[in-house]
Amino acid sequence: MKMNWIKLDSPEMLQEMKAASENEKVLVLKFSPKCAINYVVRNLLEREWAEGEMSMKTYIVDVISGKGISAQIEKDYGVDHESPQAIVIDKGKVVFHASHGKVIYSELRKFAN
Repeated sequence: MKMNWIKLDSPEMLQEMKAASENEKVLVLKFSPKCAINYVVRNLLEREWAEGEMSMKTYIVDVISGKGISAQIEKDYGVDHESPQAIVIDKGKVVFHASHGKVIYSELRKFAN
C-alpha cells in the first residue's frame, strides 16, 4: 500500500508533527526533488511499505522549497542535515536516523508503532 505522505511545509505543520510524536512514532523523510538518489530511496520505501505493519504517520520535507523547515528539524533534533534522510521521532526525541543507502524499510520496520 502506498505511503500516506503528509507535507511538512510550515512551522504549524512542524508543531503538528512534534505533537503527534508524543502519542506515536513518526517518520520524517527529507527529500530533494532535484536528486535521482532521493527518488530511488523514496520509491523503494513506498514499494515495501506495509500499512498494517507500519502504522506511523509519515511526513515528507522538500529540502529545496522547505529549506527553513529542514534547518529547523536539524536544530530541534540535533541531526545533521542530509538528503535523502529518514528520521524516526518518538515522544519528541530522535530514536533513529539514516541517510542515503541506509534508508531502508527493514530498518524502519523496527520502529513500527
